[in-house]
Parts: sequence; structure tokens; C-alpha cells
Amino acid sequence: MLTDHASYRAGGHWVAEASGQLVGFVATQVEHSNSLPNPYGGIAVLLVSPQRQRQGIGTALHEAALSHLKQMDIRQATLGGGGASRFWPGVPTNLPGARAFFETLDWKFSETTYDLVRHLRDYQTPPAIAQQMAKEQIEIRAATANEVDEVLDFERREFPNWMREFQPKALSGDFNDFLIARDRRGIVGTLLLFTPQSRRLSANLIWKALLGDDLGGLGAVGVAASERGRGIGLALVAWASELLKSRGVGHSHIDWTGLISFYGRLGYAPWREYHVSEREL
Repeated sequence: MLTDHASYRAGGHWVAEASGQLVGFVATQVEHSNSLPNPYGGIAVLLVSPQRQRQGIGTALHEAALSHLKQMDIRQATLGGGGASRFWPGVPTNLPGARAFFETLDWKFSETTYDLVRHLRDYQTPPAIAQQMAKEQIEIRAATANEVDEVLDFERREFPNWMREFQPKALSGDFNDFLIARDRRGIVGTLLLFTPQSRRLSANLIWKALLGDDLGGLGAVGVAASERGRGIGLALVAWASELLKSRGVGHSHIDWTGLISFYGRLGYAPWREYHVSEREL
């Protein structure tokens, strides 16, 4: 997660050691994007052994991380998500004292976000969703190799920040993990799938130890601005859930979202909760 991507640069992570034992760790991430004027990144994870907390170790690791980010010309830093890969989209609420620790270091928290999970053993798409897509004359299916360029053009036009998710998958040959919605004019919506068979994995799949080897997920659900209100987004999630189930996925995971009621219509429920924060450096 921390080193196996194109944006990794040696020297971005630090450990704290005492008497030959690892007692703390901090990892930073910095990513450059053609769509943004400045590099972005932040602290991916900061952990201190419970037996060595409240001894200044976490603060020292934090200072080392921020100093490095400043040297890398990061002006706006995040806690958790924002890099090329991530553990969490923010500070997990189930880590006691974590938010208070960062608040003492001048981090401000703006919102709460969630990871959602649904087991697909009993999943069935509500008939009304299929009926709506038939009424709208929209076809939803996995993309073919011939449609990859069209998918990428759609992302560049509608969701340029998601190119960093779609393009690597295209390059790895995972085009059948692109779910598309199209009408007679072309692609009107897209979604990314992640299964144990995907060549390029995602943050959705790092929780196998907790959720099982049959873990899969979906994300980057996007509908063209001009086509919203037709039920396409929910239909994409429904078709994705069907497709994941057919590919042997048990638990389906959706990370980093606040749309609990939207996904809840298909049985997805909160699994983890996070505090989101960013700050000027």
C-alpha cells in the first residue's frame, strides 16, 4: 500500500525505535496530478505502540512528516486519504484518542465519512430499478476493450480527478472492471469494480483479514452532469452488486462516502467511520 505505486519516493516514511524495538511509524504520500496546479498528499498513517504513547513519540513522528511534506511543496495536507493509495480516508473513530491527538497539533476536522459493507449472498436488484432503466433506454454492462478510450474520455470530461483511478486500471488490462451506462448518444455513467481477480487492487481490498478472502468492492460511481435524475447512479450500483456476486464476491465494500441513505437503498450499511481533516502547511 505504501511503496507499490508510481508516486512513491524513498525517504517518505519514518520509524521510531527504542532498544532495538519498533515503537512508532509514520508514512507520508505525495502525488502530482496533471489536473491540479500543486502536488497534494499528507499523512497516510501514524501509529505508536500503546505501551509507548504519551511520551512524545507521535509528536516527533508528526513533525518529521510535516517537515518532509513542506519540502515536497505540499501546501494543503490531509490525514488519511488523498494519496495514491490509502488505509483510511481519515482518522478512524475506533482508535481511542486519535482525534484528540491530532487536534492538539492544530488539525481541524470538517466532516465524517464512512466505509460501507454489504454481503451479497442474498442480493437481488429491485425490479423497479430495471424497469426505470428500460424506460430510460439505458444499457448497463461491463466495458469491452474497444470502449476503454471512450471510458477514459468520459472521465476526463466529467470527473477528471478520477483519471488516476481509471487510467492505471486501463493500463493493467482490467477494462472488464469498468461498468458503463450508455444510451443511444454514448456513455452517460461509469463505475469501478474491484474483485480478488483484479490485476490492480484498491483500498477496497486491503481488509481481507477482517472481511474474508472473497472481499470485493465498487467505487467512483459517476453520472454525467446533464444526465442526473434518471436513476442511473443507483442502477450502476445495483448492476455492480450483481456482477460482483457473479464473480464470487461475498462482502462488497464501498470506501470513503457520506451517501449512506443512497447506498442503503441496496442494503449497504456503515462498517467504519472516519474524521476527515486537512490543513495548510
